[in-house]
Amino acid sequence: MLKSAVTALFLSAAAVAAPAMAQEAAASAGQSTQAAAPALTPEQVEAQNKAIADFTAAQQAQAAGNHAEVIAKMEPALPTIREIVARDPSNIQNAGFLASALTITANSQGALGKIDAIAPLYKEAAPQWMKVYEADKANAGVRNTLVAILVNLGNYNLTKQDKMAAKPHFEQALAIAKEGRAADPANADLANAEFSSLIGLNQSTGEASYLEAAKPVGTELREKGIVSAANKPAVDAILGAA
Repeated sequence: MLKSAVTALFLSAAAVAAPAMAQEAAASAGQSTQAAAPALTPEQVEAQNKAIADFTAAQQAQAAGNHAEVIAKMEPALPTIREIVARDPSNIQNAGFLASALTITANSQGALGKIDAIAPLYKEAAPQWMKVYEADKANAGVRNTLVAILVNLGNYNLTKQDKMAAKPHFEQALAIAKEGRAADPANADLANAEFSSLIGLNQSTGEASYLEAAKPVGTELREKGIVSAANKPAVDAILGAA
């Protein structure tokens, strides 16, 4: 049940931000290729251009529900996209390109039922999304995608009984969700993320204060009718069935 909810949350959250970010980042990477062409071998230029084209094709395949085609396009492209980022780790557009590519790949793996393939891809994507978020905290799509990834990495570690690894993911998610809600208090995704993070911290630390902090958030979710399917069992458990 938890794994199914995790996959659903990834798919709904990442679809908000990844495509728009990816188009911009891919275009930027293409321009970078032209500017830096003298320093690259013809083989590198060809590989980079192909990775951008394959990524665009993968986006179209995912939109059409052809997840096998997404994997077929993205798995050969990812090493090149990683190389693009490695050339200039401070380049935010390139970070967004890699983050989007990893997220799209993970979403399609989940859609194909390959749940265990999701976590390594999101673990790699999270710091890249963090770079993008820190550069533009007003980008709601990036913020929501990052929070969803962090919450679900925490949940993944809890399923492996690794509470120590789960805790920092939930802490980061909680901080970002609260920061986002201060600017956008009506955002249902962020409200659910705050609740999920508090429950995750309670489970990973055993500290009752997190459970107490989750109760008013759960009450708010219920009163507004915005409890996510993933959070409904926990809301009912701590507040009683509605």
